Amino acid sequence: MGSFGGVGGNLGGNPQQQQVQVQRGGPRPGLTAGSIRAEESVTITVLPEKEGMFLFQHRNYQISSGRRASRVVRRYSDFVWLLDCLHKRYPFRCLPLLPPKRLAVNGHHLSADSTFLENRRRGLIRFTNSLIRHPVLSQEQLVKMFLTIPTELSVWRKQANLNVVDEYTTRLQTLTQAQIKGIETSLPPNLEQTFETVRSGLRRSAEIYIGLCALVERLGKRQEGLAGELGRFAQALDGLTDVSEATYAVDTGDVESLNEGLRCVGRYLGNAMGLLMDEAKGWEEGVLEDMKRQRDGIVAMREMFERRERMSGDAVNSLEKRIAAAEKKIEVIRARPDPANGSNTPTAQSTPSRLGALTGAGATANTKYADIEKLEEQIVKDKEAIVECLARRILQKEGLRDELVYFHSSQFHVARMHQDWGAERVKYAELMAENWRGLQGGLEGMGMGE
Repeated sequence: MGSFGGVGGNLGGNPQQQQVQVQRGGPRPGLTAGSIRAEESVTITVLPEKEGMFLFQHRNYQISSGRRASRVVRRYSDFVWLLDCLHKRYPFRCLPLLPPKRLAVNGHHLSADSTFLENRRRGLIRFTNSLIRHPVLSQEQLVKMFLTIPTELSVWRKQANLNVVDEYTTRLQTLTQAQIKGIETSLPPNLEQTFETVRSGLRRSAEIYIGLCALVERLGKRQEGLAGELGRFAQALDGLTDVSEATYAVDTGDVESLNEGLRCVGRYLGNAMGLLMDEAKGWEEGVLEDMKRQRDGIVAMREMFERRERMSGDAVNSLEKRIAAAEKKIEVIRARPDPANGSNTPTAQSTPSRLGALTGAGATANTKYADIEKLEEQIVKDKEAIVECLARRILQKEGLRDELVYFHSSQFHVARMHQDWGAERVKYAELMAENWRGLQGGLEGMGMGE
């Protein structure tokens, strides 16, 4: 299993966060039966009627979950809001991708036709299923509310008065320094190297899967095109039967046998056309959706690492410099002579003058110690801030490690995807061969003129 060590291997971590889910199947190699749970799925349908004023109409989507026994209506902007909240809450988690709101070509937005709307619906299904199958995101209260609250989401958001904070702020309020140290100890020393290795693989894999999705989509369209050609082939043969008697008017004795053979070929061509159309639909709803699911997962992981590169910077270095400057300043202040004990203290002054001088010196000394105290308080706060920043680094690494462990299970989805695709190809090849054997038998009675 390499550096992953399998589920629960040398990446360590929370076993609950390492639950691995495999699509349509039983335990796979390297997984225990207890680590796999049946995948939850939702169905999303487009409601036929649009809502809103003429220029601001929008479509609604009905999300149904059998496991949650829920059915809610959401619009596309609700999905956008949810993802935005998750980005704030889980900046270093693998967050699923949303399909585009509109399709643009060379900067020009195209009209939303039925094909685009269907692709967006399927994209929303992939997005939602990715959320509810994720071991952490599925437990997020916002996700649960999104899928179960029957109220219109915009109304619920106003009533809920949400304040979304990142997961590390919440966890740091409950973890002790000893627990954070334990988490740090559980992380392998070569984790950063593993991150870079995986990230380089994700970049290339994302490019390949994006190309594969386009290729599979073209193959499906090609199947539809071939089915259409067979249909036209059958129609042409049917047209021949209308003119056979006139064409062979010299001797029409075998025309009926000829026409029956042509009709037989047309029937089996129609059967073949139906099989190709079914197969093309299977490509679209089966292997293509599986490919897109894998593509989305890999791109989402790639974007997670890109977010980390953009957002993981903290104030540790600047805080350390400020602490060093404050400590040096304290040394300078302490090195100053105390005005009350200095050699220039007046000795032959009247009592009021002497009291005034002493009072001024005491005020200066108080200011000196007040400045030191203020700097020391700032140093304590800065050191506490550094401790928090370092703890956040540890929790971020732990989260990324857990995401790698979870993502590691996607290889089993790839295996099942290709197994299903291969089995489907065999099925349609056998059905097509059976169809052509039937045609062969049906043509045996045609006159051969012998």
